[in-house]
Amino acid sequence: MGLIISQHGLQYAQEYGWGTSFESKTARLAADVLDNFDPSLERVFIAESAESSQFLGSIALIKHRKEANTAHLRLLSVSSAARGMGVGAKLINECILFARESGYTKITLWTFSVLEGARRLYKRAGFDFISATDENDYWGTRQVEELWELDLSKVETQSN
Repeated sequence: MGLIISQHGLQYAQEYGWGTSFESKTARLAADVLDNFDPSLERVFIAESAESSQFLGSIALIKHRKEANTAHLRLLSVSSAARGMGVGAKLINECILFARESGYTKITLWTFSVLEGARRLYKRAGFDFISATDENDYWGTRQVEELWELDLSKVETQSN
């Protein structure tokens, strides 16, 4: 989880100018995942290069803390070096497969409108845009937060 926190902090600072408060929020989320981790219903995936073990990306699927039979997708990150290689799509697909195996009926996620690449991946995976917040200050920049959902009965996944 330390690697995920570090990669998120570096990547989002470089690409979007998000300050250290974003890394702090990521650390709190990672701590929550670690403190409440249920291996029968939750997974954290890290993609690495087979040759160098270099970090390529990460994602987490955790139980939704308020909705039964619902998983929450968190911590998606794909390194700039791995973009266009299908890493993000593979990570999302692994979460969808695991969610189905675990008996979830829905996956939710929060993202930001500026994260266009991630939004395209979510849409391709079958997630539907549900709503957006008004523009707010997050991590030193103005952002619009979005809620997306995936009804697992309506989407097909690719096997490994």
